[in-house]
Order: sequence, then C-alpha cells, then structure tokens
Amino acid sequence: MGARRTRLTILLALAGVLVASSVRAGDFFDGFPDLPLMPGLSERPESAVVFDHATGQVVTAVASGPVEPAAVRQFYRRTLPPLGWVPECAAPDCTPPDRYRRENQVLELELSPERGDTTARFLITR
Repeated sequence: MGARRTRLTILLALAGVLVASSVRAGDFFDGFPDLPLMPGLSERPESAVVFDHATGQVVTAVASGPVEPAAVRQFYRRTLPPLGWVPECAAPDCTPPDRYRRENQVLELELSPERGDTTARFLITR
C-alpha cells in the first residue's frame, strides 16, 4: 500500500509539472499562481477581489474573451485536476457553477455569455 501511494503521489506531481509547463509563464491570473488563464481569455484585474475574514479568505477573479463556454469548461476540467483541484460538480453533470475542491479550498467557475464573449468568474473560498 505504501509503495502504491508513493507511485500515485509521484504520478500526480509529474502531471502537475506537465500542466504547468504546457501553460506558459504568465498564463496564470495575477496574484493567483495556481489558477491558469485560458488562452483566448483576458484577465479583468479591476474585477478581482480578495477578502480576508476571521475563518479564511474569499477570492474572486474574472476573465473574458471570444471563446465558447464549452471550451472554457473543457480547458479547466483538463488543467485544474493536475494542480490538485478535484471536480466536485462539473456541468453537464450538474447545474452550474462548476465546482472543484482542493484541501480546504472550494473553487466555483461560473460562465456567462456577453455580447459574443464568454465571461468566466472564479470564486475561491478557503
């Protein structure tokens, strides 16, 4: 059991390195080094909020661009798990927003079409 767990840990670490290397440096949200920014989306830094409270933190990040919502979901379904985010609820398996969990953190991804663009809103609670 110990050797199997060690191999699994190594495989997960390697997967994380591969994802990180496939997303170019700078392709992450500013201030969120483990939240990749999908190609085709542009970060909207004026919409970012970090709120610290007594039991944790709430973070929001927003990006938009001329991409299809399905492509955004597919990108994050592929890139978040190697970074430790476990899908908890991902459309079309559930009602949006898509939800991922990592240790004591929850990430929700909400997508909305706006004038030919898709806006992706991320809410991270810890």
